[in-house]
Amino acid sequence: MRGLSGKFIKELKSGLLNPILSLVQKDSTLCLEIRENYINVYYRGGNLLRIEQKNDSCTVHFEKKYIREDFGKLPSSQLTAYNNVEAWIAIIPFLKNEMDLWFGRHPKNEREFQQLMVRENNFGNSAKSTDYFICDIEYTQPNTNWRFDLVAINWPSTPSARKNNKNLRLSFIEMKYLDHALTEKNTGINKHIRDMNGFLELPSNLLNIKNEMKTLFNQKLELGLIDNKKPIESFGDQKPEYIFVFANHDPESNILKREMKKLLDCPNAELKFGVSTFMGYGLYGQNIYSQNSFLERFENQI
Repeated sequence: MRGLSGKFIKELKSGLLNPILSLVQKDSTLCLEIRENYINVYYRGGNLLRIEQKNDSCTVHFEKKYIREDFGKLPSSQLTAYNNVEAWIAIIPFLKNEMDLWFGRHPKNEREFQQLMVRENNFGNSAKSTDYFICDIEYTQPNTNWRFDLVAINWPSTPSARKNNKNLRLSFIEMKYLDHALTEKNTGINKHIRDMNGFLELPSNLLNIKNEMKTLFNQKLELGLIDNKKPIESFGDQKPEYIFVFANHDPESNILKREMKKLLDCPNAELKFGVSTFMGYGLYGQNIYSQNSFLERFENQI
């Protein structure tokens, strides 16, 4: 189960790790995601820092694939004092530069767009008006094929709706970047629908992920990573949404139309399709369409 211990939360809020949390709160290019008693700090969709707490010590890990051989020595991976933490903070701008160069050679556009969606809906200037919060990105379960790009809450932004923190709706979001991603054997639309069907066939999976997302949302709220006044109290019994977002679809391509015609059924979730609001990444309820409405509304662009 993803989530942080009370001790880890305390370290982030007021202890040794607070400078890391403060940096993430101030730097909108960074995104902190909660894992199973460790955190990932993402930059442009790549894992900038992994920080783990074991017993009374914390360790930090940086993916060395991002840096050139002549970059130099990284600070100590053992975070035992504030000067260790500050050493990592001081080097982050240089690590970002290394990652920029790496992404120039190995672009990860889909993951970068996922992170932008987190920013816009959780703590960006539009977060108070959008109708979804992102609880988690890159959700996986060990030893299974179950992987979801983003797991969210459908929480309408009207004042009356935001006061109600009970019986909220769970939403899964799958982002596809460019049309070639719609048909790839291991990542095409129907492959994702089959995986979702398999996941939701087991009632315990849905119950467990609701509990996880409640924990993640409430802990992110406590850490100042979500702009909302209330924590989640409960999810409702309604089917979750399964929302596909197609980034940079080419309207002249017939791939999307072909794939839409042969979509599988998704009996345990409501299949929907998200569209941006004038080029943005905010998720507004008015722009989340059912399959039939999506095909009708965007007939000339699909």
